[in-house]
Amino acid sequence: MSQVKILACGDVNGRFDLLLKRISNVNSANGPFEFVICVGEFFGPDAKENDKIISGEIQFPVPLYILGPCCPSTCRCYPDQPSEFTSNVTYLGKSGTLTTACGLSIAYLSGIPAKSANGSCNAFEFNSEAVDNLTGPASVSSSYVGVDILMTSVWPSHVARHSANQPVTPVPGNEEISRLATVLKPRYHFAGMGVHYEREPYRNHEVLQGAAQHVTRFVSLATVGNKQKQKWMYALSTQPLKGMTRDQLVAQPPLTSEFPYKDILLKAYERKQQDTAKKGGAQFFYDMDAPMTEEEEQERNRKRRYSGERGPVEKKTSSQPCWFCLSNVEAEKFLIVSVGTHCYLAMPKGPLAEDHLMVLPIGHIQSMVAASEEVREEVEKYRDALTLFYDARGKSLVMFERNFKTGHSQIQMIGVPKDSLRSLRSSFLNGAQAKGFELSILDKEQQVWDVVNEGCPYFSVDLPDGTRLFTRHMKNFPIHFGREVLTGPQLLDCEEKIDWRECEMPKEEQAALVKKLSKEFKKFDFSTDSDDDSD
Repeated sequence: MSQVKILACGDVNGRFDLLLKRISNVNSANGPFEFVICVGEFFGPDAKENDKIISGEIQFPVPLYILGPCCPSTCRCYPDQPSEFTSNVTYLGKSGTLTTACGLSIAYLSGIPAKSANGSCNAFEFNSEAVDNLTGPASVSSSYVGVDILMTSVWPSHVARHSANQPVTPVPGNEEISRLATVLKPRYHFAGMGVHYEREPYRNHEVLQGAAQHVTRFVSLATVGNKQKQKWMYALSTQPLKGMTRDQLVAQPPLTSEFPYKDILLKAYERKQQDTAKKGGAQFFYDMDAPMTEEEEQERNRKRRYSGERGPVEKKTSSQPCWFCLSNVEAEKFLIVSVGTHCYLAMPKGPLAEDHLMVLPIGHIQSMVAASEEVREEVEKYRDALTLFYDARGKSLVMFERNFKTGHSQIQMIGVPKDSLRSLRSSFLNGAQAKGFELSILDKEQQVWDVVNEGCPYFSVDLPDGTRLFTRHMKNFPIHFGREVLTGPQLLDCEEKIDWRECEMPKEEQAALVKKLSKEFKKFDFSTDSDDDSD
């Protein structure tokens, strides 16, 4: 996608003539611009000037997107629902998201904080429920990456933390806006409050603690026509997030700082937990992939109910955020068959056959698309070893990965009888068609990470003949699809095992089978010394 040029401005406060003049001049000199976003209070105290906008008397040369009121006196200027005042002035509403015609994704929240974060609020206020409505879908989606732009009238709390560039005028922020920015991960966050401040970019991930993510740039703009002559208009040229490569998206500019909201979010979470305990209820405080507390991650895991081959343990003593990371004290290590440098081989709790295995990264990596080259190379080593392992058993290797409703990559490795290979490819293609989606065939040299951006959900399967099938159309995707195909009568003929929970073995039987598999796999295992094959 090509670059998109937009403008952003601070609180207009009814200075429409000045705004019109500046937009016209900038658009003539440096345009054309796709649109202008206005944060903070748009209307002002002069009713006659406000009516010029409402009646369409003032026409802007570039479309304007405006937020809702920030004070009682301007509420009368706004309709109850999002609407167009004119063809070029659009009121977005109290909160929501939109994708513009040029491909930019925008999230927005109007107003100032209500006196009670959990209580009712006036038309010019927002509460925690409004933030929940915006963050909810992003918090539970494994495919969510971020938005291009977040518009708020209020600053987030502690936004200047870890920044060498501090605002000249201190501005009180709001914790709910910090939470909103944490979950939505905007590339640009624009706010008002009458003060100009451009913060250095901050990371949305912890270094060495997970896959790199894009940075966020926070920009606060002053009031239009302010006497201090602070900057109140900002020009931006950018490429929509959905059209960027992973390398472009996660590039870390010079002077990028650490994530600023960690401490206040932890404190806010603790307060919510205390309030919940007093009320005897349950409350979940979303914090997505930003640094999490142990309790947050466990609560999130329980909410998601991972649908993989091994389910999460409900015990609340883990000190690690993921049930498949080997550093987690609760990881069920008795299921492990082999441990390499970057990956390990384990038996799923509900195997399709006695030699059904899976390869998982040792560290917390969501998918092979997000994995490092070292991890991918070691997965390939396990693939080669398992190809020989299954060949010795009269089988051929099928491997698949479902990056959908999972938090940690799991590469399923299943041996299928060689006499069933002729129906293998058609079984997957016909199975997909029956479920209402299509599997695409990748070129011989293509890998799934060549065609899918990190964070996007997908399903891929590698067949013994070299065919690689995949789909990224995951709406209503059946989570047991790979198992359902392989359990069909022409392949493994064990349809009662489609759901892994229906064939989970007792722990003692699991341990015995793992011990047997470990012994049989040992001579193929690249992670062990070759002179240690006395068995």
